[in-house]
Amino acid sequence: MYDFDNDPDNLRGKLFIQMSGNFLCNSMPMEAVDWDYDQQIAWIEENRWEPLEDYFVEDIYDMINSSALVAWSFMQTNFSLASRVGRLAKRVKA
Repeated sequence: MYDFDNDPDNLRGKLFIQMSGNFLCNSMPMEAVDWDYDQQIAWIEENRWEPLEDYFVEDIYDMINSSALVAWSFMQTNFSLASRVGRLAKRVKA
């Protein structure tokens, strides 16, 4: 099972990058996972989606982050459940 507490593959950061495509004209590049906040804000400023032009850039950042957190929570809950079901299925087969 994935170690969500330590997140060794930085899935949470990668989810942020993936979710950015829902609010920007261009998704952030995967290397943006290593950018600092100011670099990410600058990217969002340059690539914001037209319906969000009047939003503060920080608000768009928060929308992206909220979407990533919902996906992260979903993964934690469902991966844990899937792992338990898999272990139970192995015991039933035995």
